[in-house]
Amino acid sequence: MTLVFYNEVVKYKYLILWITIAGIIGIVFGFFYATFGLEGLPVYQRFVPETSFEGWSRGLYGATFIGFSVLLLLIGRRAIQKRDKELARILVLGIGSWLVFEAIVSLIYGVYINIAVDIAIMTFLSFPLLHNK
Repeated sequence: MTLVFYNEVVKYKYLILWITIAGIIGIVFGFFYATFGLEGLPVYQRFVPETSFEGWSRGLYGATFIGFSVLLLLIGRRAIQKRDKELARILVLGIGSWLVFEAIVSLIYGVYINIAVDIAIMTFLSFPLLHNK
């Protein structure tokens, strides 16, 4: 095995590890945020003025939704354009994990209308991805 090839294999493995760790951190933080809110992190209590906290928190949620929607737009279009069924299924799995967890939280807090909204969103977003032939 040449040194260049070996370096590429090692680099590839580190990049996979990097993105895996980042994804796991994001998932764990999502569970934390859903359970405790940002109030559960003392660093935010110390550095974010109380008068700004609610608006700032809404901004974070909105920014997260925008980021997710950009991923949906770019990856969804690519999956359909390239007729990549595996990529489409991966995207549906990601959408499903978001909406199932959101529906569970909605059930816990008695916001039943949001469960119907989650079902409608899942149907609407999954249809073009799963019917791409």
